Amino acid sequence: MNMTIHRRGNGFSFVEAIFTIAIIGIMSSLVVAAISNVSRDAHRVMARQQQAAVQSALTAWVMAQNRVGSTAQLRSLESVRTTYNALSTTSARFNQLIPQPTSADPNLRAGFLDQTTADHFLDYTTGTDKLKTAALDNAKQYLALPTWQSGDFPRVDLVNE
Repeated sequence: MNMTIHRRGNGFSFVEAIFTIAIIGIMSSLVVAAISNVSRDAHRVMARQQQAAVQSALTAWVMAQNRVGSTAQLRSLESVRTTYNALSTTSARFNQLIPQPTSADPNLRAGFLDQTTADHFLDYTTGTDKLKTAALDNAKQYLALPTWQSGDFPRVDLVNE
């Protein structure tokens, strides 16, 4: 009786190698997707923080507009709303928030948004109705300052493109 014993060599068979490569490919695609989502989520969080910063600056601007110059006389909210709405674009409204070094009014001179943040918006904004930054651009969003409606307070909208 002639028995031949076939010895299997060390290592993987072709099927085992293909199976291992497929598993590694699936796992790497899951990791890449998770990293991609984290990056997008980080940009969205930053966009929300920028929206909050501009909203805070806008609220401070409205409060500063309630006084007539340096007098104790107060302007009505309706009068401030009329002034705001006379600025017909988002960019014109945003420009009221940034520091204006040559202004005689100390509030306007200091601005309601810090110069670095204002410059970042100005560097990325190209149109008149979409405020952009790097984070907003990466999140495919922009900020808009819509018309101030009666009975409401001015708002900053975060808009998806």
